[in-house]
Amino acid sequence: MKTIHLKRILWVTLSAIIMSSCDSFLDTTPEDLRSPDQIFSTYASTEKAMFGVYSYIRTYNEPTMPSMHSTSDVDMAYTSVVTFDMGAWTASSAPHDKWYAYYKAIREATYFLHNLDKCPESEVDSNTREQWRAEVRCVRAYYYAQLMRMYGPVILLKDELVDFTSLDLHRARNTWDECVEWVTTEFKELSENPYLPLIQEGNSYARMSKAIALAYRSRILLQSASDQFNGNPMYAEVKNPDGTPLFPAQKDLNKWKLARQAAQDVINLGCYDLIKVLDTNGHIDPYSSYKSVFVTSQNKEMIFSFLETDGYFDKRMVPNSVGGYAGGYAPTQEMVDSYAMNSGRYPIRGYLDESRNKPDIDYSTGYAEDGFASFTHPLEKVQRNTFKMYIDREPRFYVSVFYGGLTWFIPNKTSERIFMEMFKNGNNGPDASHNHCTTGYNTMKLLSPEYEGNPAKAVKREIPYMRYAEILMNYVEAGIETGELNDPNIFMYWNMIRERSGLPNIEETYPEAVNDQKQLRDLVRRERRIEFAFEGMNFYDCRRWLTGERTEGNNIHGMNIQAVGKINTNSYPVEFYQRTVVEKRIFTPSFYLFPIPQSAINKNDLLVQNYKW
Repeated sequence: MKTIHLKRILWVTLSAIIMSSCDSFLDTTPEDLRSPDQIFSTYASTEKAMFGVYSYIRTYNEPTMPSMHSTSDVDMAYTSVVTFDMGAWTASSAPHDKWYAYYKAIREATYFLHNLDKCPESEVDSNTREQWRAEVRCVRAYYYAQLMRMYGPVILLKDELVDFTSLDLHRARNTWDECVEWVTTEFKELSENPYLPLIQEGNSYARMSKAIALAYRSRILLQSASDQFNGNPMYAEVKNPDGTPLFPAQKDLNKWKLARQAAQDVINLGCYDLIKVLDTNGHIDPYSSYKSVFVTSQNKEMIFSFLETDGYFDKRMVPNSVGGYAGGYAPTQEMVDSYAMNSGRYPIRGYLDESRNKPDIDYSTGYAEDGFASFTHPLEKVQRNTFKMYIDREPRFYVSVFYGGLTWFIPNKTSERIFMEMFKNGNNGPDASHNHCTTGYNTMKLLSPEYEGNPAKAVKREIPYMRYAEILMNYVEAGIETGELNDPNIFMYWNMIRERSGLPNIEETYPEAVNDQKQLRDLVRRERRIEFAFEGMNFYDCRRWLTGERTEGNNIHGMNIQAVGKINTNSYPVEFYQRTVVEKRIFTPSFYLFPIPQSAINKNDLLVQNYKW
């Protein structure tokens, strides 16, 4: 791929250093390995200790977290995922629990900060020392932000060195507002730290920077302003043993204003922009533009990313008939329903029943589910008889979702494609392998065009933890929630996203919503779901909006993969194209937050559990 260049090689080298540090610094407590004087005796050993603090970011990465797969965006057949989706978990057996892991990471960061000055000046000069100090503070704040996203209010240790595996631990949780204040203050101070680079490039790419600090501050303040944490009556009785409420009792509109300004602070840096690829006429190509975000190394839209080096994602998207585990991230019908038409209007207004079996269709958009018509897929470039549901949808749909009736590309062989049969007796149907697309859809968005499944050939590329589009959408959402709808930046930033996506401006598409806060709220939430589909955003968005019981529970749908077709005919049985229940999921009010592990509760008599766990 032309976009893979020297910077990627340097980032791979950094990643290897980070991972190798686990063996010598992080697998047990530092004191059990060597004395601080030994660990911090040289430049190389001190730098290795710093990379050890970073390594938890990679060890506990988003691709293996439930935010990527336990969401109404996708369906997966793996046991641990099904257990999570079915609600068959408790505080004693919560899949993907990270309480101890992140506190271990925080402890390692604090240990580093306590001992950094033991490294002689002859080994590490003062400028480098202060940069490392700032970076590790930023990593530590990041770990707290991750904890808060999962568990809500946590225990703030600040600069204390505490072993969370101790049986003699008596610590109460800090309030939500205290946690937000401390973490966002850390990020703000670090964004003003003269030793921390504005951004990091080359062999320091993916290390902490002022820009990353401000970006995560934006995310936390948006989370704090949202319904889940801003005067939510559901959490009113969650209190520490001394009676201190852990969650704010009153809604505070000013939190939305703080979130809006935090997003603007990132925008004002001028470090980032949306990727836009121009066609031969100088116009934005929305297909290439959107895809480039996920396959272009160190692009200008990526704020913070996970380097995928083992083909984890790609293997689960490539058809099993060419060596993959297709269906590892199978888009749901609910996700397909979310995409707009190429006019920019949404064809599915909602559902007529709680189980989402009957869509509320806006027929004025030209959308239909009754029959087939001739259509040329904009990326496959083949004219074929296509189910009307998939005709004239917005560009992000075609970049992201593979539907029944298309051919799959063969990497590095542009003239070769395979017809992917996702029906019962087809080459990628349920009879072919336990690895199959359970919904009759496959994910394309995050796939690297260089990945080869047979023989396996892993590729190295970035999967976003955070990108600039999120910051723009943070501003838009916060601006709408302030009620100050005359703010011109709301529509300017929103339309930057839509322009890149090949869609008309939002006020042109929905003129009736321009002065209607409720309608704009619904529209911006739809936009976020589409723009960040399969990136793990919806998992937390539906929780902070308190919409999970409506969107994440009950029936999840797909196409009818049990339909029997004629193989090797490049065609699908008509019976395949039917909305079909794939899974009935459970989502209760307790699931808005992860439970604190019961073992932690048992050790600490001041630690109270989250709501309904």
